[in-house]
Amino acid sequence: MHASLGLELAREHRPSLILLDLQLPDIPGPEVLERLQRDPATREIPVVVISADATLGQIDRLRAAGAREFLTKPLDVQRFFKLLDDILGNGHG
Repeated sequence: MHASLGLELAREHRPSLILLDLQLPDIPGPEVLERLQRDPATREIPVVVISADATLGQIDRLRAAGAREFLTKPLDVQRFFKLLDDILGNGHG
């Protein structure tokens, strides 16, 4: 999927959660997060970043930019399901 389409769909449908990969073909993931945070229509949607680029600096920057959580690849499925339950089970946490 392209980030530009994802941004458009997020504005239109306002999902309960956005899973954001940092490696997108058209817009870098951190810029997508920034755009989501700037837009009043999407800024309240929790964003979980999923990436193999899991340096402490990268994680800290993305959390400071508004990411709710950072999950690494390969995905820890148990942690992923717990996170979904925490976010979606409690009305965005």
